[in-house]
Amino acid sequence: MDMVIEWLQLKVPQEKWEAFLKRDEEVWTQGLKQYPGFMGKETWIDPQKEEIVLVIRWETRQQWKSIPQEELDALDQRMGDLRMPIVKSYEYQVRKFLH
Repeated sequence: MDMVIEWLQLKVPQEKWEAFLKRDEEVWTQGLKQYPGFMGKETWIDPQKEEIVLVIRWETRQQWKSIPQEELDALDQRMGDLRMPIVKSYEYQVRKFLH
């Protein structure tokens, strides 16, 4: 099985970046860590477009997709006033991983 990347692009006003990043770490990163297959997460910021890209690594697609929707919804609700719209989302397979 190949590693899978979950790629999420969110529209986040620059003045909310710090609060968003802090809460995202507390809610999503910590929440996803409890699930098998979660390998880590990177956050990319584009100041010109006021966008944040989240790159989440999973051991397998099956592990990623096995998280119950109601648990994902609960995590999303915990973001509260810092829930931001997902502009684009992609799924990638990693065929070769350089160390």
